[in-house]
Amino acid sequence: MKNRLLKTTLSSVIVALSIGAHAEMATKYELTITNGGGMPISPAVIYTKAGAGSAAAVGQEPTAGFIQLCQTGKTMARIDEIKADSTAQFAAQTTDLIFPGESKVIEIEVNNPFKQSLQFEAMYGKSKDVCAVAGINSHSLVALKQHVTSEVIEKDSVLQTGAFSIPVLPMGITSADPQFCADSTNAISCLRELSTMKLGKAQIRFFAGYLPGITNALEMKYGAEDVQSLQIPPSGAVQLKLKLKH
Repeated sequence: MKNRLLKTTLSSVIVALSIGAHAEMATKYELTITNGGGMPISPAVIYTKAGAGSAAAVGQEPTAGFIQLCQTGKTMARIDEIKADSTAQFAAQTTDLIFPGESKVIEIEVNNPFKQSLQFEAMYGKSKDVCAVAGINSHSLVALKQHVTSEVIEKDSVLQTGAFSIPVLPMGITSADPQFCADSTNAISCLRELSTMKLGKAQIRFFAGYLPGITNALEMKYGAEDVQSLQIPPSGAVQLKLKLKH
């Protein structure tokens, strides 16, 4: 009787340990990033994080790494920030630009789909401080893991770091004035010249588009085709498609 009880107890322990080990094994996913917009997207920073919230949420003060990503498209500082975040478990990046109509695929590992979310950040290349930010929550990760669904598709939110001023025409200068963006050879250079570092505390916000006055001025100086390439849909232009890796 005692031996039988011992065997039963040992079996329970073995089962419990195997379940625990299974829970700690990383689940692998395949993420396809598609640029549906009209401008290149920078290399993307992708990470998993405890909870559903992004590390770059609207209303928060942007970190130096997030500002650098959205201003220049450089990922190194942002990756270092994510790796130093105790709530992040995985961090990776894509290579090279993602051009309009192009897709890139990257493998993602999630340690605990029941408690983590997948986050994505990339710069809209023809901007000064505009980023594509998106997330896939734990419910979707679990649904894929348990084969409830075969794929999950999400679209980005378009955010500004808030670290730079909204581009406007300088006081007393019109688009016909030779001083208007005198050293800028194209619309994006002029737009960046007109958007200066903002004084005071920055705050991440939704991108509301450029003021009609500034786009009209840019069109008069550089032409409609050049300015058209700067258009960013406020609803987002980047699609994320996630599926379980087999």
